[in-house]
Amino acid sequence: MPLISVRDVLRLALPPGTTVVAGSSGMARTVVWVTALRATAPAFTNLHGGELALVPVAVAQALDQRLTLASLVERLAHVPIAALAVIGAVSDEARATANATGTPLLHLPDNANPHDVEREVQRLISDYEAQIDRRGAQLAQQLTQRSLAGASVQGLLETLAEHTGQAIGYYSPAGELRAIKARGPAHVALQTLRPTVGGATTQLGQAIWVQPLGAGGERLGFLALGGATLDDWDQLAARQGAAALALELAKEQAIQATEERLRGDFVQVLLDGTTADSEALLRRGQELGFELRRPHVALLCGIGETDLARAASLISAALNALGIAAPMLRRAEDVLCYLPLGMPGSQARMIAEQLHTRLAADLPDLTMALGRPAATLAAWPNSLREAEQALLLGRDLLASARILDFGDLGVYRLLVVLRESPELHAFYHATLTTLAEYDRRQAGELLKTLEAFFANLGNLARTAAALHIHRNTLLYRLGRIAEISGLNLDDPEERLALWLALKAHRVLHAQAEPPA
Repeated sequence: MPLISVRDVLRLALPPGTTVVAGSSGMARTVVWVTALRATAPAFTNLHGGELALVPVAVAQALDQRLTLASLVERLAHVPIAALAVIGAVSDEARATANATGTPLLHLPDNANPHDVEREVQRLISDYEAQIDRRGAQLAQQLTQRSLAGASVQGLLETLAEHTGQAIGYYSPAGELRAIKARGPAHVALQTLRPTVGGATTQLGQAIWVQPLGAGGERLGFLALGGATLDDWDQLAARQGAAALALELAKEQAIQATEERLRGDFVQVLLDGTTADSEALLRRGQELGFELRRPHVALLCGIGETDLARAASLISAALNALGIAAPMLRRAEDVLCYLPLGMPGSQARMIAEQLHTRLAADLPDLTMALGRPAATLAAWPNSLREAEQALLLGRDLLASARILDFGDLGVYRLLVVLRESPELHAFYHATLTTLAEYDRRQAGELLKTLEAFFANLGNLARTAAALHIHRNTLLYRLGRIAEISGLNLDDPEERLALWLALKAHRVLHAQAEPPA
């Protein structure tokens, strides 16, 4: 049978909410038995040392009004007992005496029942394994009750910290810290931890136990306990906590899914324009938590290969964390949000960058695209179309960018509007089709050369350096471009025509192959 320390008693037998108010240096002392203060003299019988003494202050005063908690601590320290567990007020003098003698002074909740406490400690001393199982069942029940009472993730972490005395952290499936209840060295350790698998590990000198959330292939994140040392109880508490946390997250996701559906339906109504009563829409939006009288900007979130439902949940959580009430709609391949703008000049891009920073670890393929601000509900579809164009064209034209803004497309904004125009196709065919076809047949690099020539403002030396070719090779290619296209690069108007045709080439090929 293992030796039982005061720390073990605190975590495995005493009621939740018990605190160490003094004498923490003696928490490793061995507890051999438990005895309670009697209402009749002698106050304690058969003390041999190593006992946990239960002291209801009211009983002590009824026994002898001259008997103070400080004097009782001093007397019992000479036995010496292992610790005192007190129900009632603890004086500063008693704390000082406990610290001076190294006697742990534990303050029990006011509603603690001495008989129940005594029985729990006896069970721990007589059958350690059974008490751990019993305590685990009690913890599971309390976590469930707190979850049903709406405690939230943070509330569950607080319960775990209360029962274990350890630092607790909750992490996303990608290992990003989402909530924490900790202090001291373990707090820093959990802040720097990035869990990817379950099990025991160390971080900054702290012992860590990581428990995955979710069963089978479902991965909801990780729960981590950290402290100077960890034991079997910590691992059991982590398992119980992970089960409760997984249920809480599933509950939150179900609520979010319902809210998302309601809000998505509302956004779809706005975009469809099926309701002419704008005041009714504004009132409905207010009921859902949106202030639709403010300007809004369409933000499209391209998520790559990530599960759409999971991505929508993460985006919603990130918006909530930033305190942004943004209407959302989950579409076939992306997630649409309408970001509200506050004071005039508010930057939608700044909000998008904050969102991207929060989501990058969980959504590594995330690409965001912004339309222009819509001052009224009627302009929302326009902002969406601009965001769609920015997402479609930006991926091709601004491949390195993670946040694409319709306002950054420059001349492409004009060409996007004209992309269905017969005049644009006719201009493209007359100017660049012959050159593009030649490149395609010969696997040539004339279009690439022309792009570099314009990017370097016609400077031959810089263009040749950018293409890693000799100047004479560049001159030869420019001659072939003029010969095949029939346009003179030295003529300002014909040079401008080629420049515009190159931009049109990228727009048309980002959408679809131009008609023959």
